[in-house]
Amino acid sequence: MTGVLRLGQVSLGTLAAFLEACAAHPSADIEEVARFADFNTRTAKSALTSLETLGLAKQDGNGVWRATAPGVARGMSSESATLVIRHALQGFRPFEALCEGLALGEDAATASRKAALALGLDAASSEKLAILLRWGADLGILEHGDDGLRLRPELQASAALGVPLLSVADLESEAGARLYNARQLGRDANSYLDEIDRKLLADALLAYDIKPRDSVENTGQAVEDFLREIAGNNGLASEAGKLNGIGQLANLLYSKAVIHNHHQKLADAVSTMRNASAHRKDKKTMTPWTITPLAAFSVHSTALTAIHSIHQHTTSGRQIL
Repeated sequence: MTGVLRLGQVSLGTLAAFLEACAAHPSADIEEVARFADFNTRTAKSALTSLETLGLAKQDGNGVWRATAPGVARGMSSESATLVIRHALQGFRPFEALCEGLALGEDAATASRKAALALGLDAASSEKLAILLRWGADLGILEHGDDGLRLRPELQASAALGVPLLSVADLESEAGARLYNARQLGRDANSYLDEIDRKLLADALLAYDIKPRDSVENTGQAVEDFLREIAGNNGLASEAGKLNGIGQLANLLYSKAVIHNHHQKLADAVSTMRNASAHRKDKKTMTPWTITPLAAFSVHSTALTAIHSIHQHTTSGRQIL
């Protein structure tokens, strides 16, 4: 996060209109894009800036505004456009940070204040978190209660789940999966991960019961990415670049005293399951391993434990499992 949040005071309907305009009539002329969307230039600037911030549109090398989200086309239904925007918002770190606070029982003001501090937002950007809260309510991710804005009850329940095993029905959506992961990882470790790896872990959780092999691979990739990031932040990027997989990276970090040997063993456990899942035939038995939902969920839980523990150890010296 750069400290600046570039969002405009526009509605979801306005965002959808300009998203369609960028897909159906891309142009470097903002006035032309505005005419296609049937809004004025001032609104166009706010909407396009917001879409760019959410990763839904951008200017190419020639300054032409184009939609970057897949599946966006002229004449798309309002429901389809809403789903595209909802998906982007759920993966947008400032909004995710707000939801994490609400999941912990904070009111909107407190969640906004803590999110702004955690993300290093300047004063003007901190005030714009209110726009994200409004969009979240309009999209049905948040709702108004007697004590102000809050997560929808089913998402609140997903975030608080701490049972050993849960069903996809318990999570219901990517938003629920992200909140569950955030709750287990803690704010700092979850913020340390980039959007690619937060998405991998959410997808892994949603898939563990129906596609356990895919779940294990997504979890393993997120852990590998995390270990590479840890290596880079400890001056080991060059050495890590020559290594393949979780096991080799964990061994490097342990040999350089960056992580504890317990961390190495946690990483090896994820690596072992990932390797068994990836190889259709075992090298010794020439028979493939069957990956069960329990195994996939166990790998995911071990990965969350490893990421949280390693992050705590490398940032504050704490030993926590």
